[in-house]
Amino acid sequence: MNTNVNELEAAHTQLDRGSPRWRLKAACAGIKNPDIFFAQPRMAAHRQALALCQQCPVRRECLDDAIECGVRDGIRGGRTEDQLREIVSFREGRQVEIERVRATLTNTHRPHLTDQEKMSVVRVAIDAGIPIDTWAAALGIGYSYATRRRRKATTQLDVIPASMRGEEIALAAELRHAATTTLAVAA
Repeated sequence: MNTNVNELEAAHTQLDRGSPRWRLKAACAGIKNPDIFFAQPRMAAHRQALALCQQCPVRRECLDDAIECGVRDGIRGGRTEDQLREIVSFREGRQVEIERVRATLTNTHRPHLTDQEKMSVVRVAIDAGIPIDTWAAALGIGYSYATRRRRKATTQLDVIPASMRGEEIALAAELRHAATTTLAVAA
């Protein structure tokens, strides 16, 4: 009997040390057919899995776990495989120097940017409400290419959690404030 108590205590200790206790509260806990989370897009099972995720009380924890573990397959946290891949690649390719993004958007310097930094410029510009022609010129790209970048960045804004974009969101707020201040001084 003492062994069972020790095993139970060990199990609870394991849960307290990071084992995902939130999974017990998941809408999918105990589901008889977990294959629905790996169904092809546009299939009824795929839609059923997404609907189940949308009502899940621990959707955020599930998404955080998927991001942390680099999961790119199946539906997790209410996100599709394509969305998970976008988030995980954003996290893995996160080599953006926010100062270089700031310099590009404020025209103080035009550094050579990585692809990740260019997409960061677009996301920040969208968040800050900077017109497309302004940031396209800062990146040295034409309008049609800029619209394609804006489309991809808008998708990323819908998919990538705000908690992962803290520096970008702060820079966008700073740029919005600076624009408001400049307009107020000019008036």
